[in-house]
Amino acid sequence: MEFNDLIADFSKRHNVENLVAVDGAASLDIDGIIVTIVANDEMLTLSAEIGEPPIEGAATFSDLLLEANLQSGVYFAKSPERGPYLAVRRLSLPLIDGSSFDTELEAFVNNAETWRRLLSDFRPVAEAAAKDAESEHPSFGTTGFMQV
Repeated sequence: MEFNDLIADFSKRHNVENLVAVDGAASLDIDGIIVTIVANDEMLTLSAEIGEPPIEGAATFSDLLLEANLQSGVYFAKSPERGPYLAVRRLSLPLIDGSSFDTELEAFVNNAETWRRLLSDFRPVAEAAAKDAESEHPSFGTTGFMQV
């Protein structure tokens, strides 16, 4: 199925107004998750922001995302220009029809929602852990020297 036809079919079947493919791309809001859909080289790429990296514990959360890259069809990235973590899924456009697109899109959004929630839940825990670590050695800075 051609990309423009896929988007028009989805829009018609789900009564989504103003969903139009422009220059091989379209965006839609599903339950507060903005999904960008881009078609190129017979690939369909779905992407959605899941949130900003946490200030505290960013390396730990990034490790979780790297591990998740191996466990599902969704992978995670961080764009240097945009900053937030992204969930990304690639699909073969020639193999997609309306029904399979619905299934893939729903699974993708569910995955993005899960990781958005995990990131949101992770942030206060990481901040609390950082404060606890700081209070254990209040007179020493990150270099290990006594602060005056």
